[in-house]
Amino acid sequence: MTELKIVADFKRQTQQRGSIKTAALVVLAIAAMLAGVVAQRFVGEPEVTFQTVGGDVMNWQSEKWTVINYFAEWCTPCLRELPELNAYYQNGEARLLGVSYDNLSAEALKAMIERQQIQFPVVASEEVSNLPVPMPSVLPTTYIISPDGKLVKTLHGEQTEQGLTTLLLSL
Repeated sequence: MTELKIVADFKRQTQQRGSIKTAALVVLAIAAMLAGVVAQRFVGEPEVTFQTVGGDVMNWQSEKWTVINYFAEWCTPCLRELPELNAYYQNGEARLLGVSYDNLSAEALKAMIERQQIQFPVVASEEVSNLPVPMPSVLPTTYIISPDGKLVKTLHGEQTEQGLTTLLLSL
C-alpha cells in the first residue's frame, strides 16, 4: 500500500510541475505579445517618405487629410476630373497628390503635367512603390488617407471638388 501511495504522490507532483511549467509558458507568451503591441504603439510603423516630380520630399503622415489620385493620360475620365482636382487643391482643405498610373520617366511626367495643366504635386514614378496603398485596378482611383497615414476610403471614378469637400467634412 505504501508503494502505491509513493507512486501516486510522485505522479501528482510531476503533473503539478508540468501544469506549472505550462502555465508559466502561457504567461510568458502573453507578456511577449503585450510587449510587442505596446512597443508598436510607442515606436509606430517606419516613417514612409516619397519625392514629388518637383523634388519635394514628403512624409506619408501629414497634419492634414491626404487625397491620393491615380490617373493616366490615356484615361478620359481621369482627364475630365483634373480641373476639379486642381480646384480642390487650390482650396487647401487637404493635401492632394497625383500618381501617374504609367511608369513615366521624369521628363515625360513633367511634360504630361504641363500639357494637362496639373497644379497639384505629382509623385515621381520611381517613388510610387514606396506608397503604402495598392496599385488600383481601375482608373481613376482616389484614396483618402487620414492624418495618421491610414487608408480610410477608396473611391473609383471621377471625383469633383464638391464631392471631395463633402466627403472629408463627414470624416
